[in-house]
Amino acid sequence: MTSKRFLKFVIGQDDKKIIRKFLTHQRFSSSQLHNLKNKGGLIFVNHKQRHFNFKMKSGDHLLIVMSEEKPSDLIKPMPGKLDVIFEDEYMLVINKPPGIASLPAKARTSKTMANVVKAYLQNKHENGTIHLVTRLDRDTSGLMVFAKNSYAHSMLDQILHSDKFEKFYLAIIQGQLTPRFGKVDLPIGIDKTAFYLRAIDFENGKPSQTLYWTEEIFPKASIVRLKLLTGRTHQIRVHMKAIGHPIVGDYNYTQRVDPLIDRQALHCAELKIFHPITQQQLDLIAPLPADMTELCQKLRG
Repeated sequence: MTSKRFLKFVIGQDDKKIIRKFLTHQRFSSSQLHNLKNKGGLIFVNHKQRHFNFKMKSGDHLLIVMSEEKPSDLIKPMPGKLDVIFEDEYMLVINKPPGIASLPAKARTSKTMANVVKAYLQNKHENGTIHLVTRLDRDTSGLMVFAKNSYAHSMLDQILHSDKFEKFYLAIIQGQLTPRFGKVDLPIGIDKTAFYLRAIDFENGKPSQTLYWTEEIFPKASIVRLKLLTGRTHQIRVHMKAIGHPIVGDYNYTQRVDPLIDRQALHCAELKIFHPITQQQLDLIAPLPADMTELCQKLRG
């Protein structure tokens, strides 16, 4: 299954007028320009086919037909339920349940969200190439973003850790935070005892920042809202443990099985995205899943 994608622009007075310069200013990468020129892409100005060196005028309508993308065979399409929160011709946002990985790991053939998304797109006769923009741990639930073509992926990547792409999580943590809101600013690196874990590392760790707000206090726990300012692996889990309030159910970072929930109580609840292509402001929400809602009820007593 292959599919061509279309991008439309209206040339403004202050825009670059040479097509190549315009596309570069629109943040097309050199590889995307190469593919557009050499791998079947097409360029139309006012319905007439043009080349990179054509000079446009203000008010012209530019249509880019992206070159074909052939999906990799490394990710097999697998049927499964998909909770779609938002979809347009450039991106797909889904609500991931806990207990399923984002991408296949080496030597694993089990179903992941990437496999399910590929089947979903191919069933709609769309490009099945997987462009994962954000990922979640296997046992973290909530919002995940997939781009539908390489250009959209590139544009989303460029705003991923800016105020145009804000990620908010809800976590149920042990104890109560003092103060009730603040920022954790501690560098994170690979745990020296286990490569798949992370730890605070002041020598070799990368700068990592997490904002938090207490939403509700329980007798022995709290539910907090968190905003990632950086995107380190296990960032929230490591930061909450580091300040003495690990996430309830997070066995990897507490070495304790929790009788009330069988996974870390962490959920990507909201995304605020300034759509880099349509310029639309998106505020996308995934409600708290059933197991975390039940956990809150039990913790209230």
